[in-house]
Amino acid sequence: MEIAATKRELLASKHRVSSNTRRDKVNFHDQHAIITGGSSGIGRATARLLTRRGAHVSIVARRQGPLDETLAELEPLRGSQSQRLRAYSADLADWEQTRQAIAALTTDGPPPDILVNAAGVTHPGYFEELPLDIFHTMMDVDFFGTLHPIKAVLPVMMERRSGHIVNISSMAGFMGVFGYTAYSAAKFAVRGFSDVLRAEMKPYGIRVSVVFPPDTDTPQLHYENQFKPLETRRIAGTAKTLTADQVAQAIVRGIEQRRAYILPGFDAWLYSLLLNGFVGLTRWYFDRIVAQVRRERGVE
Repeated sequence: MEIAATKRELLASKHRVSSNTRRDKVNFHDQHAIITGGSSGIGRATARLLTRRGAHVSIVARRQGPLDETLAELEPLRGSQSQRLRAYSADLADWEQTRQAIAALTTDGPPPDILVNAAGVTHPGYFEELPLDIFHTMMDVDFFGTLHPIKAVLPVMMERRSGHIVNISSMAGFMGVFGYTAYSAAKFAVRGFSDVLRAEMKPYGIRVSVVFPPDTDTPQLHYENQFKPLETRRIAGTAKTLTADQVAQAIVRGIEQRRAYILPGFDAWLYSLLLNGFVGLTRWYFDRIVAQVRRERGVE
C-alpha cells in the first residue's frame, strides 16, 4: 500500500512539473521535420505522428526498401496534397552522404524546422568479449550519426534563428547498464554533446532536446536480445518495455513543451529524478553565466 501511494504521489509530482513547464503548443502544420532512422522503430513512429499533425516529413535511413515502405504507410496519413513526404537513402555515419541528403531535402523544399535523430544501433555483451569494431560502430552510428545531420542543418537554423533538434540517447546514456559498455559510451556521448549544444544554440533561438527511452519494442530490441548477457536480461526485466508509439508521443509532447530532457514512461522519469535532480538548476545557473558573458562581449 505504501509503495502504491508513493508511486501515485510521484506521478502527481510529474504531472505538476509538466503542467508548470507548459507553454503555447507548437503548431506542426507546414513545419518541415527531418527524421533520421525514419524507416523503423521510434523514427518511423515519430514520422507517422508528425504526418498526422500536418508536418512536411522527410525520412533518412540507409536502406531504400524500408524507406519506400514507410512512405507508403505515411501517404494516407497526409491531411492535404500540399503536405510533402520524402525519403532519402544515406549512411549517416558518412559525413559526405549525410551532407548530400540534407542538401537534397532542404534545397528543393522547405527549410528544416525540426530534426529528430533516431538512427542508432546497439550490440550488448561482456566487455572482454566484444571486438573493438563493435565500439567503433557504436560511435560511428550512434554518435557521429547524430552529429553529422546536426552539422548539416545548423547553418540554416542559425541563419533563421529558429529550429528544434531532438537527439535520442537512452536510459543507458543516463545510467551505465551492465553489458552496454559500447552502447552506453556512445549514448553518454550523445547526452553530453546535446547538453553543450543546447547551451550554445540557445542565443540563436534553437532548442535542443535529448530523449532517454527505456527498452522499446522495436526491431533493434529484438536484434540485441540475441546477444544480451544474462545479467543484462535480468536488469531489463525490472523496467517496463514501451512501444515505439509511446516513445514517439513523448517526443512530440516534449517538442510541444520545449523540454530539454524528454523522459518517456514513469521508469525513465523516476530514474532521472533520482540520478540527476540538480541538472535543471545547474543548467539555469550556467545559462545566466553565458548570457552575462555575451552581454559583456556585445554579442546578441
